[in-house]
Amino acid sequence: MQDNKTFYLFVKGQKVEVSRKIYNAYIQQEEKQRKREERAKEKIFVSSIENLSENGLEIEDKSQDCLTSIIENEEQTEELSKLRIAIAHLSERDRQVVRLYFFESKTRQEIATVLGIAKSTMSELLPRILERLKKFF
Repeated sequence: MQDNKTFYLFVKGQKVEVSRKIYNAYIQQEEKQRKREERAKEKIFVSSIENLSENGLEIEDKSQDCLTSIIENEEQTEELSKLRIAIAHLSERDRQVVRLYFFESKTRQEIATVLGIAKSTMSELLPRILERLKKFF
């Protein structure tokens, strides 16, 4: 069944018609951000600063800094998850290159020696691996 529904987004105050795919991708990102903010708020317990101030205890409100920190942490966790998935889609040799280069800080020459390939081959291999990983982001 074909859906003839029209989808719109507002861009710089202008109503723009978009495909269902673009609309859904945009809504999905909005929903993720909303959920991050909800989870962050659930993790924060803030007493009434006014009430504490009335009792002579002066407290600086850092709740917004805490909220920002929690959201950033959620985003980093999401990015790490994407990276793990991307690495899992690589071949065994490419995963080995990633491990040696990024996690064990081996040079290209050292990796070429471990893999038994020429350094020039290794220099071509690493950019190709990085391009494959970028497709997941």
